[in-house]
Amino acid sequence: MQGLPLVLLFGLPRSGTTWAGKIFDSHPDTLYRHEPDSWSALAPVPLVAEGAGSEEELSRIRDFAGGLPARRETKVAGSTPVFAKRYLSAARQRWLRTGVAGARLVARLRGECPVPAAIRPGRLEGVTVVWKSIESVGRLGLISEALPDARGVLLVRHPCGFVASVLRGERDRRFTSATPASEDYGVLRLLVESEAGRRFGLGLDHLRTVTPEERLAWRWVLFNETALTAVAGSDRFEVVRYEDLCRAPLATTERMLRRAGLGMDPQTEEFLGASTRGDRGGYFSVYKDSARAAEHWRYELAPEAVQRILAVAGASRPGTLYEESTHGE
Repeated sequence: MQGLPLVLLFGLPRSGTTWAGKIFDSHPDTLYRHEPDSWSALAPVPLVAEGAGSEEELSRIRDFAGGLPARRETKVAGSTPVFAKRYLSAARQRWLRTGVAGARLVARLRGECPVPAAIRPGRLEGVTVVWKSIESVGRLGLISEALPDARGVLLVRHPCGFVASVLRGERDRRFTSATPASEDYGVLRLLVESEAGRRFGLGLDHLRTVTPEERLAWRWVLFNETALTAVAGSDRFEVVRYEDLCRAPLATTERMLRRAGLGMDPQTEEFLGASTRGDRGGYFSVYKDSARAAEHWRYELAPEAVQRILAVAGASRPGTLYEESTHGE
């Protein structure tokens, strides 16, 4: 990446990473890349990676990260809203906005369409690249090893909020996968065979006997347990609760930006105000009543489901982030 600073913004699906990604994107000195690892580029790197990586794995991650500024896929480089950047002239900014709108329209009608190459590689001095991922939470330790100068934010959502949002998305057919996350036994097998899974004494046969809410809760525990273990004690990473971002967006954003080596900018403050005032745009929207979004699960999940989820999460490292609920709900 020609020595460009890199921020890793990682979290499980339905944990607020898209909103947090747009918060970072709203800063005029960032170059945002939205879920670039959601395809096969990192497939040879284990989805749940523990311990030191091989040189082949570390090299693949470095090459992948180095190519982020040049990525032009609609999903990766064309997420909206599009923000003004200091490294783009007014003319190139208009070209990018028009190109993103056109690429998104073509992508909906015909399939993938590259976003115009509005960014000149030689003009990126002082720019921070942001890699937002919901795919690589279990690889965070390996990615951190491969990219020792990268800083990061690990975003964690309350387990009940995560479970409720996933179930709602599946019920409303918001996801591309036909297999419910609670029945993805390929991923669940990787998790139960991980160090964290062995530590909890889990087995796949046991997971087949519990409710979908409990399987999703174990998915939340084991992915986040792996990531939190990987970054424990590191001064390069900030662990942020989604609920704190919802309830105190300005203070929490300042904390995230500070960890990334960035300061608050008026454009980011403006986006924070706009994105937390009322719901518009649907399930994947970054414009929500943030305080309501943080607590929505309380009106969606049955009390017995909440108790089962909290029983799973309570004895885990990520569960300690929510001790007030896992021990007193």
